[in-house]
Amino acid sequence: MKTVCIFSVGWIPSVLALSSATLFGQNESESLSSASPAAVVEVTELTEEESARQRMVSVLMAQLEALHIKRDDVAELENQLGLETNEISRADVLEKLQKATDELRVLEMKFRETASGVDLGMFEEEVKEPFSLENEFGKVAEPFFAELREATSQSRKMTELRDDVERFSAQAEDARTAIAAIEGLLGVGGTAELQTALSEQLEHWQEVESLASSQEESARLQLENLEAQREGFVEGSTKYVRNFVQKRGLNLVLGIGAALAVFFFVRGILFVARKFRKTDNPKNFGSRVFVLAANLLSVLGGLAAMMAVFSVTGDVFLFSFVLLFLLGVAWSGLKVLPQFVDSLKLILNIGMVKEGERIVFDDIPWNVESLGFTSKLANSKLDSAYQLLPVRHLVGYHSRPWCEGEEEFPCKRGDWVQLSDGRMGKTVAQNPGHVVLEELGGAQVSVTTPDFLALSPRNLSLEGFRVETRFGVDYKHQAECTTSIPQAMEKSLSAGLREVVGAEAIQNVQVQFASAGASSLDYEIEVDLAGSAAADFEKVQYALQRILVDCCNENGWEIPFQQITVHRAPSSD
Repeated sequence: MKTVCIFSVGWIPSVLALSSATLFGQNESESLSSASPAAVVEVTELTEEESARQRMVSVLMAQLEALHIKRDDVAELENQLGLETNEISRADVLEKLQKATDELRVLEMKFRETASGVDLGMFEEEVKEPFSLENEFGKVAEPFFAELREATSQSRKMTELRDDVERFSAQAEDARTAIAAIEGLLGVGGTAELQTALSEQLEHWQEVESLASSQEESARLQLENLEAQREGFVEGSTKYVRNFVQKRGLNLVLGIGAALAVFFFVRGILFVARKFRKTDNPKNFGSRVFVLAANLLSVLGGLAAMMAVFSVTGDVFLFSFVLLFLLGVAWSGLKVLPQFVDSLKLILNIGMVKEGERIVFDDIPWNVESLGFTSKLANSKLDSAYQLLPVRHLVGYHSRPWCEGEEEFPCKRGDWVQLSDGRMGKTVAQNPGHVVLEELGGAQVSVTTPDFLALSPRNLSLEGFRVETRFGVDYKHQAECTTSIPQAMEKSLSAGLREVVGAEAIQNVQVQFASAGASSLDYEIEVDLAGSAAADFEKVQYALQRILVDCCNENGWEIPFQQITVHRAPSSD
């Protein structure tokens, strides 16, 4: 890129001569006299490098002007300190001198760094500090944060320069305000002493304004220089990644390779040992301890191998990164140590949950099939469902041994069930999420599995079920109500139910005299049917009443109705 600008070639060596004279104590007039005279201003065509050098010279000139002003302030304070005899005033001047000297040192450091382009802080001798754990931790983390500082150095430098521009601009504006106010007072008049004091204040604020303006200009020029050199976000990120890969890519690959090699080597030994180890119980306590130790060793050994590679290659950044990661994991582990201990107990099968026992998880019964870093809960009745979950999720639960004859679930797919709310149907699907019932007529209803269990499902498809009903005859048949009538009802029911469900489904039919009611002699009818007749449950209920009514008609038994007796009060006539 070419840039056309007007440039006086003669004052570049003048500035450099002036800066060297200032830094090394030479007389300014001598340095200026030795500098070459200003050349004729001409229009030249400059390259980017030459344009950057011009901007750098402008920055140096602004910094040099600030140095002159601050050096004059220091010299004035030194003279004032030598003339002061009052201890209080002397202490005040000494404090101002110390502050001005520090500011002068900072300005000189900035000038040297700008001129040389080198960070001079690296040449300063570090002060040895006494041992402390905090300092040692800081040294370990220093390479990691140094890398972050390097990645964001340009952005942070630009932010600092923007802050400097705003701060020095505000100082210069305040100084101009003060100058204008004092100049207005000088024109009013007053005693000679007052005029002298105001003149001194005016001179002071003029120096402050000049210093602030110079520092503002220096910061502004440096900011413009950085902004001109700033790369885009994508280009900067690409460059940083490229540099990172070039510097540490091989070390990173070697470290990860070493970690994976150790990890799979230990896991391979574990696999071979488990395959050829002869034992009657492969899940005994000793085997569990061996597996747990091998798993932990594979992870810790892999990390140790990675850190060893980074240490051998001298990559302090990657080494400190892994070390900080491990320290963070260890610090977090202290807070969850009790839960971690409980998890280890579960893995070793010595905790509150044991393999082969029954556990209620998410309000559903499960069989604890295996315990490890990843545990398995299974339920063969729920469409062969199982859950794989981290062992820490079982901390706080407890299991118990299965009782004899205890089932994992009240029913299986295809069973007919009756719920406590009166609904009945055939289970066409059941899983940990929901149970689908197909009611008579084909309608399907979905019930969440925990709610299904809460409704106490009655399985009609097991060995058998019972249908019960009540029936009554009139009191005029009282003489035979406990003899011939129950026998005749049983005979009619047995014959009639064969046509409904078939003879093979009828297990027992029983009619018992239950009670002498208010208007009838009541019987309890109980019919036991096989599970194959579960689909005909409602049909059997209705058939019982029909068969009993037909039996009464055949035998001439009257069916009573509820009678209401109305008592009429006698007339007052």
